[in-house]
Amino acid sequence: MNPVDDIGVAIAAVYAKAFFSLAESAGTRDDTFAELRDLVDYVNHTPAFEHFLISSSVDVEKRRSTLEKALRGKSSDLLADFVQVLNRKGRLELLEQIREQYRLLLEDAQKRVEVTVTSATALSEETKTSLMTALKSYTGADPVLTQSVDPSLTGGMMLHIGDTKIDFSVASKLKNYQDALQTRATRELQGGRRFFQEG
Repeated sequence: MNPVDDIGVAIAAVYAKAFFSLAESAGTRDDTFAELRDLVDYVNHTPAFEHFLISSSVDVEKRRSTLEKALRGKSSDLLADFVQVLNRKGRLELLEQIREQYRLLLEDAQKRVEVTVTSATALSEETKTSLMTALKSYTGADPVLTQSVDPSLTGGMMLHIGDTKIDFSVASKLKNYQDALQTRATRELQGGRRFFQEG
């Protein structure tokens, strides 16, 4: 689904918090997230359905009827009712962002945090264990680790902890060193130019 602006994110957070509270009261917090996640994944992989959900040319009542048939009895009433509310309010384009905000609420409630680690080579089990221990100490939550390999990093690793990026890669250090050299060379050239001008 299309990215949303800051106002859209704020609105999505309000809907997600209300939906999360309802799911908590029903005792279906985790199951409801799984349903929401699966629905968003389906929408993202089905362009025609995504267009149907967000197009202003589709009649709201027609969309309501189609969503009712698609969701009622096949998913929880909580999810079906919530999607209908989004339809009535014209907020279905926020569905993916609502899922993201719900995920953050769920992680906070479960004291979990998603961490993506990108390294030049696959991490050994020993390194992974040490990293998990360090991340738990750093975040105060249980890390949910996703790994990927990028040989261009040369060495070290890059971490994404929620919205925070921490770069320990050799490539990053080399770039910082090159930038420092470039800055120094530029300063020296400028100084030399002034010397010749003054002379």
